[in-house]
Amino acid sequence: MLSQVRDTLKGVVAYIVVGLLIVAFAAFGVPELANFTSGSTVKVGNESFSQQYIVNEFDQLYQRRARESGGALSREDAIASGMPAQVIDMVTTQSAIAQYAEKMNLAIPREAVREYLQNNESFQNPATGQFDRLMLDTILQNNSLTVSGFEQIIKEDLTRSQLVESVAASGPAPDPFTEALLLRETERRNIAYITVTDEMAGVAAEPTPADIEQFYNENESVFTSPEYRTFDMLVLRDDDFREGLEVPEEEMRRLYDLGKERLYDKPEKRSLYQLTFQDEAEANAAVASLRQGEPFENLAQARGMTLDAATLDDASAIVDPSVSSAALAEGLNEGDVPDPIRSLFGWTVIQIANIEPAETTTFEEVRDELAADYLAQDIRRRMQDAIDEIEEVRDTGAELDEAAEAAGFSVVSVGPVDRLSFAPGGAIISDIPGEVLEEAFNLEEGEQSEALRLSEDDGYFFVALREVTPPALQPLDYVRDDAEQRWRDRERRQRISNTVTLIRNEVESGKSFEEVADQFSRAPIVTTIDRRFQNEVISPSFNEQIFFANKGDLVSAPAGSSGAQVVAEIRAIGYGRNQIAPQEVEQIRQMFGFQLDQELLEAFVLSIRDDMGVKVNNDQIEALFRDGY
Repeated sequence: MLSQVRDTLKGVVAYIVVGLLIVAFAAFGVPELANFTSGSTVKVGNESFSQQYIVNEFDQLYQRRARESGGALSREDAIASGMPAQVIDMVTTQSAIAQYAEKMNLAIPREAVREYLQNNESFQNPATGQFDRLMLDTILQNNSLTVSGFEQIIKEDLTRSQLVESVAASGPAPDPFTEALLLRETERRNIAYITVTDEMAGVAAEPTPADIEQFYNENESVFTSPEYRTFDMLVLRDDDFREGLEVPEEEMRRLYDLGKERLYDKPEKRSLYQLTFQDEAEANAAVASLRQGEPFENLAQARGMTLDAATLDDASAIVDPSVSSAALAEGLNEGDVPDPIRSLFGWTVIQIANIEPAETTTFEEVRDELAADYLAQDIRRRMQDAIDEIEEVRDTGAELDEAAEAAGFSVVSVGPVDRLSFAPGGAIISDIPGEVLEEAFNLEEGEQSEALRLSEDDGYFFVALREVTPPALQPLDYVRDDAEQRWRDRERRQRISNTVTLIRNEVESGKSFEEVADQFSRAPIVTTIDRRFQNEVISPSFNEQIFFANKGDLVSAPAGSSGAQVVAEIRAIGYGRNQIAPQEVEQIRQMFGFQLDQELLEAFVLSIRDDMGVKVNNDQIEALFRDGY
């Protein structure tokens, strides 16, 4: 259950814990009463959200993400990536938490908002240390907010903070919990194993004709040929209609210049590590440590975070203007650590992780692409004329091959072929587009398809189904060699399996593993493995089986695809607990504590959503965002 919560609400929990105020500014703003009109597309408890409200929220989030991507994100891409579902999750979770806070009679007086503004360094003049109305006005203007709307956001943020702080312990994980996980991760097992192969399993039996016939009768599905189809296909691609079309050089230059800044100029991109401290002295100490060569990962682990969690891939996407300005300052190189930055949430420490220099795609590099885009309309017009001509001829009762010939094209005859492009006998018939083959198996014998779009969007195709050969059991004489080989494979696997059973029985009767192996002129391989060990014999699944077994148990599993099996004896179970230094243990406790807090918060948020009742009209949502609306 908690894993499902994590998957669906990961963004929401991060929103609650890390930056409610910033995300609210950047993505959502404040709901107005006018947005709660018309029918309810989404409902949370007593609060309803209209289609227009959902569209507005989507537009704001999309525009923000599009700016972050430098214009590379299209609306269709945003919809395909699941952004509408993200918006609905955020809207419903915000509403559920707000209603829960109201139910708990949590309220923030206006004096608390005023005190927050007066004391927050983000709104103070650096020179005087006093509240600066100009900074507040700038934020309001940049986010199209009114003073009352801004106060509402502050109140909601502070209210949610009360809820979060009441749930999150913000401490290290309990010792028993940490110890159990450390023991699991440091567990080692000493095993002895042998690989049982064909030569250890006795003399292979020779099949009689009766054996082959019986195997054939018991496995008729194996020897039944699939359905085959024979058909004509006509594939029309864009390149077939390109001949004779040209693009003026000056027109391509004009198109390149128009799109240069948006499409072909790639700005410099910086990634960085970031941590925020409440105390300036802590931030200064962190900067000093980094400048002396301490890895940023150590600082992150000390705060219960992984390095990935402290990494920002694109500094230009940072909303906090102070941090953004410092991260994008000129003269910084990879590894540089600026002075601590006064940010919206305290003192932020950053280190430049990577700098990708600015790049420009030249005109010569995109010349063919520009020409193709320019000619696309003429090519499609020529193609549509050809399709219309083919359809007109077919309307007179002509077959596809006749209509194609009248339009100056030739069909290609294919088959017999099965659904997987195999011909009788096993040869692969290539050069059949997948969608063409699929359509051929959707038609009835004698039917012809309409003009259908190729999946790569570079043309159309027609199919005319000529003949259907239904599945049929192949005569034994035709497949005798195959049946005999399959019989031998089964017999070999059975002998190996019987040998494994014999080894188990011998060990259980009191013989040592070495004594039993010696009967087959083998010596067990003895080794110590951890949970991540694997080789050509011990697969990840067999490793897991070994670590589920008890000391003294025998476990076995297939070894490769030849039919061989591996048998292992668990001889000792130990732990490498002393390999972890005390300071590392403390860092792990902090990290586990942070993860437990996240689990608790996620479960808390999910329970609130369940209590409030979240109802989404999925049909309306699907229609709302179909085809990019």
